[in-house]
Amino acid sequence: MVDNSTGAVTIVADGDTVIKGNIPAWGLDGNMRRPDALQKVKVTSRNISDVHGDAMRVSVSGYHDREKATVDYDIYPDFILTRLTVDAPAVSKDGISLNYLAPVSTRQAYNFVDRPGNYAISVPYDNDAWVRYTNTPFGDSIPAAYEVAAFFNADTRKGLVVGSVEHDVWKTGINTTTDGNAAITSLEAFGGITSELTRDKRSHGPLSGKSVKSPRIILIPTGDWRDGLEMFADQCALFAPSVPSKGPRPFGWNSWGKLQTKITYDKAIEVSDFIRDNISGRGFHDTDGNVVIDLDAFWDFGFKPHQHRQFVEHCHANGQKAGIYYCPFTDWGGNPEAVLGEMPEYKMKDLYIRVNGEPVKFDGAPALDPTHPGTKARIKKQLEQFIDWGYEYVKIDFMAHGAYEGDTHFDPSVTTGTQAFNQGMAFIDSINGNRMWINLSIAPLFPANYAHSRRISCDAWAGVKDSEYVLNALTYGWWLDHIYHNNDADHVVYEGATDGENRMRITSSAITGVYFLGDDMSEGGLESTKERIVRNTGNREINDMARRCKSFRPVEHAVGTAAADMFTNEDDDYIYVAIFNFSDNPVEKTLPLRRLGLSEASDYSATELWSHDPVALRGSIKATISPRDVKVYRINKK
Repeated sequence: MVDNSTGAVTIVADGDTVIKGNIPAWGLDGNMRRPDALQKVKVTSRNISDVHGDAMRVSVSGYHDREKATVDYDIYPDFILTRLTVDAPAVSKDGISLNYLAPVSTRQAYNFVDRPGNYAISVPYDNDAWVRYTNTPFGDSIPAAYEVAAFFNADTRKGLVVGSVEHDVWKTGINTTTDGNAAITSLEAFGGITSELTRDKRSHGPLSGKSVKSPRIILIPTGDWRDGLEMFADQCALFAPSVPSKGPRPFGWNSWGKLQTKITYDKAIEVSDFIRDNISGRGFHDTDGNVVIDLDAFWDFGFKPHQHRQFVEHCHANGQKAGIYYCPFTDWGGNPEAVLGEMPEYKMKDLYIRVNGEPVKFDGAPALDPTHPGTKARIKKQLEQFIDWGYEYVKIDFMAHGAYEGDTHFDPSVTTGTQAFNQGMAFIDSINGNRMWINLSIAPLFPANYAHSRRISCDAWAGVKDSEYVLNALTYGWWLDHIYHNNDADHVVYEGATDGENRMRITSSAITGVYFLGDDMSEGGLESTKERIVRNTGNREINDMARRCKSFRPVEHAVGTAAADMFTNEDDDYIYVAIFNFSDNPVEKTLPLRRLGLSEASDYSATELWSHDPVALRGSIKATISPRDVKVYRINKK
């Protein structure tokens, strides 16, 4: 419905209000245009067809201070896509510059679900600094979401997903207020967000021209918020398809878990042999029988140049793949006067992203401009060296540095951090040519079309807090493996934790994606730790589950920054359910089978995969779980 006098738009789907009284907003820094009504409103409609399908496009245009605003509402069977275009006044010679465009901007209260028990999911921009996803009850203050947000009812699971399907120009934010009576009181989805959580030191870079366009924002009314987030990811993947597959979900080992700065050629060889001799034969390998032995930071101190080929050849002889580590957009040397070896006409300081003339730093390293030829020369040399040595997997880290907003970029056509990041990632992709598996470590969630996998959280090690932290990201971010080939739960560390915590950490990785160990399994490693690794990592049923399934999704939500404690996935034969106990006391947990889509009047046979005990189910799963431990049920669907 369009109010022809104001341009306000209300959309209702199956009796539920998706958005009410929507009028766009736009601006540059402090000069904001938030009209209560547009002037000279015009409404047109036509049929369109694109990668998202067939739709009816309803275009609503009007004027505010001689600037023309047009919002296209593309109405598909299951969702709506919107985009705001702002045209400069006809008399303007220089066009218009904007760094904020909100095709979704409403301050009229409405109930998308007319009952209490509603929540808002706030998705973070990246996974740095141990940031967490947040789930906030309606009526409380809701943090900004980045790129996508979801609203849902806890009982019915009915939801509304709002986010950007385009990630080539803008950083997109979603700001929401609600009341305790189940209503959304304001909703704004806009291109142009920067904050402490984007790690930026200045406002979003502007776009300029006779016309400026926002990102396309999707509105998905859904019967299950989990399905809605997966649909969101699928639509993002249509806009920017992922890189071609490099094979099955990786199993492996990464040196940062325990060896860290002490990684050497000899120790890496010993770990390779230990995994070959003790756990690969117990089912710890991908569907092709491979394991990745991955060197993390400080490999350049522990290896001599000629040892890289020897290491790769040794891994291949063991039926393994060799992996390595790189940071393309940071200067860890920290010497701005250092002459760039690849292009001596530049010094390192020439490559820095700057704000107010000062280098932008986070995590201790200056950020490098991805559009600078010096940055590209460094990337080309290093990646080609990895490929020449024979590496097949590379973990690339601190990627968000390449997306920081700066005063300028070397490429004058680039005015936003996201544009620069895309250019840098496209260059990495062109050099790699899909020869190495690209695993992003610290990185923005989007764009997702240049890498095979991405770590779902920040660093995680051995204890219950590490498992719970990873599972917070899985609770609200499992759907990311619809745009990457796999999520990554970081290296699993055994040392320093209880046997139950080891099972939790193994399970948290097995139900997430890339499944890597991290302990010191060299000859100097603790024998007691190696014994537990062989016993628990050698659980064939858990390993088989990891090979069969992609990321598990939550059965129910959690509140605040906590993780859900129940996750599920299914294939043609089984429904898997992992139930965690994060507390220091035994707990009794009950899960009604209807929440898994099963009949509560039928009998099902199941196996608990850690104890291998058979379990008969009717009506619900009733689990007694020891402190800091987990149970994993494999339910036979037949």
